[in-house]
Amino acid sequence: MSSINPSLSASDSDPSRLPSGASGVSSSPVEQDTRTRLLIAAGPVFAESGYQRATIRDISHAANVNVASVAYYFGDKMGLYRAVIEQIRRSREQRFPAPENTPDQSPEDSLSLLISTMLSRMIKGDQHGWESQLIMREMDEPTSVFREMVQEFFRPIYDQLKTVLRSLLPTDADDYVVEQFALSVVGQCVYYRIGRLVINELVPSEMQDQHFGIESLCRHIVATTIASARDPKFGQRKRNVRFDREPKRFADDAP
Repeated sequence: MSSINPSLSASDSDPSRLPSGASGVSSSPVEQDTRTRLLIAAGPVFAESGYQRATIRDISHAANVNVASVAYYFGDKMGLYRAVIEQIRRSREQRFPAPENTPDQSPEDSLSLLISTMLSRMIKGDQHGWESQLIMREMDEPTSVFREMVQEFFRPIYDQLKTVLRSLLPTDADDYVVEQFALSVVGQCVYYRIGRLVINELVPSEMQDQHFGIESLCRHIVATTIASARDPKFGQRKRNVRFDREPKRFADDAP
């Protein structure tokens, strides 16, 4: 097994100090405890420092385990990072599974269930406070895990969303219109998570308590999306929007 960090001492990298068992497979309570402690400790460290700046020593210290345990159970730091991301995905999918479409279900109801699931995953899914921070870090500073995360976590529900929106839009709607509608829905859901501090500054807390719960937000996003998708003049309204292609100059900008 290759060493994770060339500066590790012989005692740190001595596998005899680790529980016995196959690498990457937890077969005893001790092994399971060590592996679980690493996963629990690694999440907040990766979220706070980012993948590049997080160190195996910091994670091992937080988990109170041998430094070589990371290599033993996960192969390397990337293996541990990938396991943390995968754990977040599984947890949210188990708590808020993607809705199944039934033949008698209207597109409007399907849209409502999808948006409710997306909002729940983003707002209620963060059980520990660091999970959303870590996901946003991965999106802002992508690693080799990024493509897997998008395809396995985001893609399935995004494709469901596009299918539902396609049934709401005119039959001749271009593919790019469907994509724009889908990303508009996603953008609204995401902002209620990442813009939480801004919303707290802008919107009175009493109003948030009454009108910014998941059910209320879901109703708003669904209603505005359906209204736009069903509007026969929507395309014309888009074309009629005035757009200044050149930024306006202020007096101080004049040459």
